[in-house]
Amino acid sequence: MIWADRLIRQKQQKIDLWMDWQVMIKDKGLLNVDMLDVLNPFNGEVVGKVVNANKSQVHEVLNRAFKFHCNLLAKDREKILLKTALYIEKHKDSLAMLISSESGLSLQDTIYEVERVINCAKYSAKVCALVEKDTTNEYLIDGTNYPELSVITDPMDLIIGITPFNHPMNQVAHKVFPAIAAGASIVIKPSEKTPLSAFKLLEILLENGLPEGMFGVVVNENPEQILESILLFPKLDMITFTGGLSAGLIIQQKMMDYGHGLKRYVPELGGCSSLIICDDANIDKAVDLVLKGCFKNSGQRCTAIRRVVVDKIIAEEFIKKLSQSVKSIKYGDPFDKDVDMGTVIDEQAAYNIKQRIDSAIAGGAKLLYGGEMKGLLLSPTILDNVDLSMELVSQETFGPVCSIIRVDNFEEALSIAKKTNYKLAGAIVTTDKKKAERAASELKVGQFSFNGPPGFRTEAAPFGGFGDSGNGEKEGIILAAKGMRRIRTFYKH
Repeated sequence: MIWADRLIRQKQQKIDLWMDWQVMIKDKGLLNVDMLDVLNPFNGEVVGKVVNANKSQVHEVLNRAFKFHCNLLAKDREKILLKTALYIEKHKDSLAMLISSESGLSLQDTIYEVERVINCAKYSAKVCALVEKDTTNEYLIDGTNYPELSVITDPMDLIIGITPFNHPMNQVAHKVFPAIAAGASIVIKPSEKTPLSAFKLLEILLENGLPEGMFGVVVNENPEQILESILLFPKLDMITFTGGLSAGLIIQQKMMDYGHGLKRYVPELGGCSSLIICDDANIDKAVDLVLKGCFKNSGQRCTAIRRVVVDKIIAEEFIKKLSQSVKSIKYGDPFDKDVDMGTVIDEQAAYNIKQRIDSAIAGGAKLLYGGEMKGLLLSPTILDNVDLSMELVSQETFGPVCSIIRVDNFEEALSIAKKTNYKLAGAIVTTDKKKAERAASELKVGQFSFNGPPGFRTEAAPFGGFGDSGNGEKEGIILAAKGMRRIRTFYKH
């Protein structure tokens, strides 16, 4: 199905594996290359093969990207991104099928993902000129004793992007497109579980005018091994990572160990977001937010709702409506267009989620709906009377679970929402604007929604968390692109 097979069929004599893998292999038979099978989580079938890159192959890609210096004008980079957006829009359905085939996510989820990739390309195109804008005037102050100054920015030489499995193409796009806008070279290390979307995006960009060398992709079945291969390359300028807390901390420590401790690091990590439902909330609105916030993308989102904190005054009515509405969610074959929810990523993930559900029930939580597991399919699950001591809500449970915590009042709701080291996102449903403003102020999360979901974001706005969710560095296209350029000051005395 995928590009590796195509290249193997084309093998005749010497061949450069560049177009699809950005790994240069000369004078070697393709069949001697170590290949990595990519599996469909729903049925276990092999849906593609990619090069399982060793250290020398990784360094070949990194060195090529480092040596590439972008001479494209901002208008030319903008043109490439706009052409890419049009191409992706034209092939939206087939790209969604590709994402579903390697991730197990439903077509409904992956079509939405492709739409976000399109928007990301369009917004990034607008940023190309912005990042090169002369900002000198912002730094001038009145006075006669200062020399003339110019503030200059230019692109970093080499950026590493490490992306997760839960948004196989969109997460790649949100690192690669800003890099293109900035004029910087970038190499992506996608999840070994879902690498096909990254390679496909590379192919699309090359077909739409991106110069070879500006963007590369490397992957290995052993995440620690390929991280070591990357960090052994001395000339990287920055690592931008999206994934879990433990992996993020490992990368940070390894950067120190391998002499990159002063390089820029942008970690976008996990979350344990609360949705506070006040006694004056629009209950239908709250139900809709919970259905989307807990179950979209099979619950595999860093901004998914992990705690539904509801005032006891309206709890019964809310639960009654939610328990009825959740029955409309159809889960199963990701390629069935009527299916709302596909699989989780792998057996270990499914086991961990089910174990936490069962443990919560044993600890006194009440199962209202779901709790079933068949292969990697988990039913949408609703639990009532959940307690903060339960691992289900004290940690980030990356799956389709709605955990309801009843509270006596707004003060208790705030207290519950605060009790986590994750500070990525939060939300509240209320008619009282002052309550919303207070919650946003006291929770101190990276983004907060008033009568909206924690996961709402626009592509250009700052995005990122604090505490166990990140170090305060922000993504979002504008800040991401600006952060991929160096700032220098030139004084004329």
